[in-house]
Amino acid sequence: MSTPVYNKIIEALDAHGCTYETQHHEPTLTSEIASKVRGVSMHSGAKAIVTKGDKTGTNYLFVMPADMKLWGSRAKQACGESVGFATNPEEVTGCVPGSVPPFGSLLGLKTFVDPHLAENEIIHFNAGSLTDSVSMRYEDWLAIEKPTVIEIAKSVGETKNGPESV
Repeated sequence: MSTPVYNKIIEALDAHGCTYETQHHEPTLTSEIASKVRGVSMHSGAKAIVTKGDKTGTNYLFVMPADMKLWGSRAKQACGESVGFATNPEEVTGCVPGSVPPFGSLLGLKTFVDPHLAENEIIHFNAGSLTDSVSMRYEDWLAIEKPTVIEIAKSVGETKNGPESV
């Protein structure tokens, strides 16, 4: 069963004449499980994290390779305020946690993407559902989404400037 967000994504891709593949699969609750089910590397997964600004209450979408984590100080520089994980991303996006796609423009969110995602010709992501994925060219996604490209992620375990919660 497709979700309204899934349908919006497919409509946007079709409207732009993109080549893409969809995959229906078992529920994927983590990036690691998603990469195994899809048979691709975690680095090619486009992980989308919904955050909330601590001053304005504005929600933002940060997109990065699934094997990286959000770098809090860089996220703060990107949007001009400290951010924390959105307390209820489903309320903001209409998507259950783990199913948020990298299309903030379709969800009313400003989108930031880490340049490391460009290391992948093809990116893979859950498309508004834990059981539906889309695979598409990174360049096509970039052209449709038009995110702000800025370094906002670091490798898991990386300790530049100490540990960070977001």
